[in-house]
Amino acid sequence: MNLAPAILAQNNWLRCDYFMELALYDEQEGYYTAHIPDIGFRGDFSTAVSMSDLPARSLAEHWRSACRDFGRNLPVIEIGGGNGSMASAFGRIIGFLGRLRLRYYMVDKSPHLRQLQALVGGSMVRVFPDIETALRHAGGCAFIFCNELADAFPVRRFRYRSGIWRELGLSVQKNSICWQEHECAHLPSSSVFSAWTKEGQIVEVNESFHQWLISWQPFWKCGVFVNIDYGNTCEKLYYRKPQGSLRGYFAHTLLDAEEILSTAGRCDITADVNFSDLEELARRIPSDRVQLLIQRDYLLPCADTSDEAQRHLLAVPGAGDHFRVLITQRPGQT
Repeated sequence: MNLAPAILAQNNWLRCDYFMELALYDEQEGYYTAHIPDIGFRGDFSTAVSMSDLPARSLAEHWRSACRDFGRNLPVIEIGGGNGSMASAFGRIIGFLGRLRLRYYMVDKSPHLRQLQALVGGSMVRVFPDIETALRHAGGCAFIFCNELADAFPVRRFRYRSGIWRELGLSVQKNSICWQEHECAHLPSSSVFSAWTKEGQIVEVNESFHQWLISWQPFWKCGVFVNIDYGNTCEKLYYRKPQGSLRGYFAHTLLDAEEILSTAGRCDITADVNFSDLEELARRIPSDRVQLLIQRDYLLPCADTSDEAQRHLLAVPGAGDHFRVLITQRPGQT
């Protein structure tokens, strides 16, 4: 992907989130829209779902519980369903009779992945480009979940120097693209700016995901929202990460923040999720009940600990505590 024209068009400085939007979602050259090969061993990265059906089993059991609270035909909305493997596993787990009454909606920004999800899901699923449309079809009440979605949203990047936070973006210098600091008049809302004031520390703020979460809340009347992703609470997020957490994956190879510039459009780009920010957003509606768990605690009730792949997802330290599960339950109006 040739980034130089986009950078020069912005007075030779392009914010990190604008760069990621191009690299991941450009219609012609974006990774998710045009170039993602698959998810799992044939792709550039693996998710928990590509390793085991334990996440789907845990979500299916959670959905059954939610149906007792919100009605036996509570629709399911999966956001960012990847190659459709979660939907496929979910359908197998609930069985034929469960599928007969299930309304399973999938939401994805990528046209390529929507086509794949519709093919894999078959008659069980309906696929939409945005959650607002899915919620309208669900009547506003749904069991909503996403697995490794927030980390795919573009982030802004900042560095603390001499008592000031400056924003990092891309610039063209001597025919080469590099990271360059820029003064920032207004910082986005985030807990990181007060918690990580260490000289030279780089942090990320997932402003685009925060805005997206806020945008569809009026369409969601009741139900459960389960958000699973890798990351941590703010006070632990950048422990031993002075350069921040921005990184890429290409053919299961880890790329640092410099290397992703030369592979933009051909690699996944991601950053750890600040769950303190997400929990604060979730608690803005007083009636919502919010719970933050480590992945191990969410998956363990449905786990078979003799299974090696499941033990990997439960491991602490490891995937079992590097992933967090934020659960929001919104009661219906009485």
